[in-house]
Amino acid sequence: MDTIANSIILVCAADDLYAMPLSVTIRSVLENLSKDRTLSLFILDQNIQPSQKDRILQSIDFENIQVEWIKVASPTLAKIHISNPSSYPLSSYFRLLIPYLLPADIKKVIYLDTDVIVKGDLSNLWDIDIQNYYALAVQDVAVGCFSKVSHIDCQKLGVSPDQKYFNSGVMVINLEQWRIHNIPEKALSYLEHYPLRFPDQDALNIVLAQHWRELDPHWNQGHAIHLLSSWKESPYEESAFLKALNEPYIVHFSSQPKPWMFGCTHPEKDLFFHYLSLTDWAEWKLTPFNYLLSLQKRALRKIKRLSQKITRLSF
Repeated sequence: MDTIANSIILVCAADDLYAMPLSVTIRSVLENLSKDRTLSLFILDQNIQPSQKDRILQSIDFENIQVEWIKVASPTLAKIHISNPSSYPLSSYFRLLIPYLLPADIKKVIYLDTDVIVKGDLSNLWDIDIQNYYALAVQDVAVGCFSKVSHIDCQKLGVSPDQKYFNSGVMVINLEQWRIHNIPEKALSYLEHYPLRFPDQDALNIVLAQHWRELDPHWNQGHAIHLLSSWKESPYEESAFLKALNEPYIVHFSSQPKPWMFGCTHPEKDLFFHYLSLTDWAEWKLTPFNYLLSLQKRALRKIKRLSQKITRLSF
């Protein structure tokens, strides 16, 4: 990528099931990006079909973006505990490997989950000085701090109950610090030995405790913010809470069902369909057939992961 030194560097990860949401996420980024900025996009690819890749590229056919596909096939990930393979596909763990999957001269990236819509200019996130912090992230609105994470034994894992807990769906990652301090290995070690409930997110919070800088919560509006009666029930100050609720830069559909699934009641789900209408999936509708097809793919993915686990246990 000739222009990578002057680009915003964005990383997303997806499997074939998330090809459509991925295209929606990236399209929302491009629609709201400053016209004088360029985007270098790395897609961490878990078996996305060629036809789906073509549709993604058609959906994000802008002059100011360059795309590179990185096929991920790591035996390291075979060791980790996946508590719910249907909710947490293997591709969701790829963020842990970003420092080693991207060229060594790349020092910083933005990572986005593929269930987010970007309403603000990602340039403003990119331009925040990361200093020597390992990551920039938003405190999780549903959890707040480790004392509210009932499935984590703080004393056993060596973290303070008062330590803030972040959502890993939107991060600015200091790849240089991750490489120096072996963050991928440390996170994967936790996943190998502890069956954590929110696997990669729990592991990153444990490993990065006290080494990450908090972003304003409008950079990652979690679904739980809509379930609170007031800012006092959140971990945020009143002004930050209200801006995240009413003027989010990034909307994160962080719970299920997602907008492309039956039963979604998220108050901003129409935002997803707005950007969907700008992609190659513009004619896609939430029909029983499409929903059953997605359920079938999820079931096959879960069966595959369970069979792999059984195979490992048999040796």
